[in-house]
Amino acid sequence: MILHSPFLIKFISVTKTTNMQNAKSLTQLLTLLFALISCAPSSQTSTYQLVYKNDKQGNTLSGSKEALINAIRLGASIKIGWGSQGKTRTIEHLSEPIWIAIPNGKEVVAYLDPQVFAKLDWDDLTATYSDSLSATTEWRVAISTKGEFDAIWYDRKEHVITRRVPQMHVMSWYVKDVDLGKSAMPLFSTE
Repeated sequence: MILHSPFLIKFISVTKTTNMQNAKSLTQLLTLLFALISCAPSSQTSTYQLVYKNDKQGNTLSGSKEALINAIRLGASIKIGWGSQGKTRTIEHLSEPIWIAIPNGKEVVAYLDPQVFAKLDWDDLTATYSDSLSATTEWRVAISTKGEFDAIWYDRKEHVITRRVPQMHVMSWYVKDVDLGKSAMPLFSTE
C-alpha cells in the first residue's frame, strides 16, 4: 500500500515540520513587528501638554503659537489656564473653550462656556450658591493669545450686560489628542 511507504511518511513528516517551523517563524515575525510598531516614537499626545504660554502683553513665554494653531487645525482638545495674584489672595483657572477662532492665521481667540458664579468664601475657601439672586447672572469670557481677557456679566433675566472687565493675563495653552509632529493646512483650504 502506498500510504505506508517510507518515502511518503518521510515527505509528510518533513512537510509537517516545515509548516510548523514556518508558522513559528511567522508568529515570531509578527510579534517582532508589533513590538517595533508599539515602541516607535509617537508625537501623539494622550495627556494635556503645554504648547504655548503668553505673557500679559501677548509675548511668548514658552512654546510656539504656530504649534498651538497647528494643533487646533488638527482638531486637538484644548485647555486654557490663567490666574491672578493679589496682595493677599491668588486664584487659578483652567477651562476648555466652547469655540475657537484663528483670525488671519496669526492669533487664537477662544470663547469660554458661560458660567453662573457661586459665592466664594475666601476665609473657608468654599463656594456656594447661597445667594440665589446671582444665579440669574452669567459670566462670559473671550481669551486670546495676545493676553486679552474680556469678561462680561450678563443678566439672563433682564437680557442686559451689567458689567464688563477687560483684562490682560498670562495664558497657558494646553493640547492633547493630536500628533504634534503632523502639519495641518488652514481649515478653509481645499487640499
